[in-house]
Amino acid sequence: MEEIQLKDLDQRLQKQIDNARKAIDKNPSYAVDILSNISSRNPACLDVRKLLRQAQQRASKGKSKGFGGFLAKVTKIPFSIGNESKIKKDPEKAMESAEQMLRADPDNVAAHKMLGMAAEALELFTTAAFAYDSIRKIEPKNTDNIKALMSVYITLGESEEAIRIGEAAYRANPADDEVQALIKKASVEQTMEKGRWEEDKSFRDKLKDEDESQKLEQASRAKTGESGLRSLIDAAKKAVVEEPENMNHYRDIASNYRKLGEYDNALEWVGKARELEAGRADVNLERLVGTLKREKMQKAIREVEQHLEEHPDDAEAQKNLDNLRLEERAFRLEQCESLVQRYPNEYSYRYELGELYFEDEETDKAIKELQMAQRSPKVRIASLILLGKAYLRKGFHDLAAEQLTTAKNEITGMTDQKKDVLYELGTAYEKQGDMEKAMAEFKTLYGADISYRDVAEKIDAFYSGK
Repeated sequence: MEEIQLKDLDQRLQKQIDNARKAIDKNPSYAVDILSNISSRNPACLDVRKLLRQAQQRASKGKSKGFGGFLAKVTKIPFSIGNESKIKKDPEKAMESAEQMLRADPDNVAAHKMLGMAAEALELFTTAAFAYDSIRKIEPKNTDNIKALMSVYITLGESEEAIRIGEAAYRANPADDEVQALIKKASVEQTMEKGRWEEDKSFRDKLKDEDESQKLEQASRAKTGESGLRSLIDAAKKAVVEEPENMNHYRDIASNYRKLGEYDNALEWVGKARELEAGRADVNLERLVGTLKREKMQKAIREVEQHLEEHPDDAEAQKNLDNLRLEERAFRLEQCESLVQRYPNEYSYRYELGELYFEDEETDKAIKELQMAQRSPKVRIASLILLGKAYLRKGFHDLAAEQLTTAKNEITGMTDQKKDVLYELGTAYEKQGDMEKAMAEFKTLYGADISYRDVAEKIDAFYSGK
């Protein structure tokens, strides 16, 4: 199926869409009805789907999410997110099912995932990217979704965007070899595009090392079944017997146990690697221990959350969940503070610590770390953005605008990160009472993405008040 533009639709449909757009603010439910009908008949038109999502978000304001979840459960949905084969067999029907779920709750992650998978099956990769990016905004730390989004961006030729979100995921989980492989693949694709390498050479020919190419292709598939992973573990254990000092075998075993969710086994093999002479001073292994412990905690949290979905009145489980969340948060903070203390010139650690302080509303502490984190090219722009937000929180609107303007000038292209900066910069000017500058930023954002947050409301309110 081929993506189609809004302008390519029938003129009568375009008029209906225009009426729906005008109704989004005053009568969003009406807009949802119109746009749902048009989108179901024209699933390849992403512009309609974006407007539909905006209308759904507006219509859902003030409604109970719990009630939306109830509606999603009682609605007869012929697909479940766990049944990938059925989604791929009838992707158009899966898209319809996903939209039914999103109508009940536009923040339904499972529905967005179903939509993304179905869109990929139909080769509607821009729509798939929209679906996965919607999940990223709802669950920014959902690594599996980040990988799916990176893969789609690479397919679309948007390697720069794939690298940007991949590097953020890598900072959170530096031992995730699948994220690393996707970053590497995106980097190679980007180099190929910039260098205008001849088209008749395959991707494999562009790499210097044939073996490295094979490993990269295997890793980028990121879909090895349990039996395959256990075979890889057995093979690596045999390799350890033959080469007991080769740390790569230990890493492979730990990595595959990690993919299986067997964190105790993964930690055991990382511990063995750290006992080797080459592993004692390996900072990455040290970080991997912390990452695995954190993921183990997060797995325990997810298990209790799933239990509570089925047994919402279980007070003991809720208490257990609250304690697990507090422990996981405290562990992350303790680990990050320790890394900053031991490696004060590793500024990416300072960014992570600043981010945690910001989330905990320890704004002054966050500002201190973020000011130093700017020294690292890897996290400079992210640090500028978060520092701007920290200044906004304190009411230092002029300082916020200064940081955000610097970040805006350093970001090339209209990426999601750029959109975030434009919105926050417009907000900083708005808080200062400088509506001319605020509207200049909001208009730029509106021109790129009408559905971004409440920018459409801001623009409509501005022109209505004129």
